[in-house]
Amino acid sequence: MSEENKRLKPSEIENPALVYAMYEMKEKKTQEAEAKFISELRKATFISPAIIEVKDENGEFVIADESKPSNGEVRVSFMMLSSEDGTKYLPAFTSLDEVRKWREEEKLQTVVGNFDRYINFVASDPNNISGVVIDPFGSNIILSNQLIGGLKSAIDEKNNTQIYISDLKKHPENLENALIDFFKENGTIEKAYIQMMKRGETVSFLVIVDHDIPDGTTDEQLKELRNNLFETIAQAAKPHLEGMSLSIAGFTDEFGKKAVENREPFYTR
Repeated sequence: MSEENKRLKPSEIENPALVYAMYEMKEKKTQEAEAKFISELRKATFISPAIIEVKDENGEFVIADESKPSNGEVRVSFMMLSSEDGTKYLPAFTSLDEVRKWREEEKLQTVVGNFDRYINFVASDPNNISGVVIDPFGSNIILSNQLIGGLKSAIDEKNNTQIYISDLKKHPENLENALIDFFKENGTIEKAYIQMMKRGETVSFLVIVDHDIPDGTTDEQLKELRNNLFETIAQAAKPHLEGMSLSIAGFTDEFGKKAVENREPFYTR
């Protein structure tokens, strides 16, 4: 558990963004709503009831007493929820109010942690735990251990994949000229940059474009605008890649800004 989570008390835990994302996912049933839920899930902090024991001076484990801090060995056993067929789930509550829908005990022991902790816990014991259930007496979102295993693999891959951006040793003139022609015809590109990018073992051209964004454009409209623009850029570039891959990013994204910092564009409108 992180130092931040150690300092948090259950009464301080609230996850309004996740709670709303769960509501939207259930109501809309779209891929966008599901992706938003997964994103908020990774940011959230949860409460789980548990039996917390500490080793006393006699070497025996006894129930921890918050009023008596101990530096001894700590043992934590999460409380599980079981379905009618005996399937076990680890409950994760988004607030103390949600915990109280299950138990009203004033001295109920709890553990506070982020979702990565739950991922690692379930992954370490997949045969006895079938997954995590979020707010089981509220939204009741069940995440199977198969889904959690997939999330863990994706997170591990992301954490272990380094991205390196470098200047071109030799400018691909045919590619640059084709893109310049396309940008002039398109008319919405203010500036464009081209770099080399290495992600893991994959090397590709990285094109960053600073493009017009109409006033009042919503996030969803911007996403669609970029998808269409990037697709047409990719089509214009395809005949001139000479076996290389191509990645495209927007200048207004944090990644795009960092990638072209102190570099000159190859195209300016």
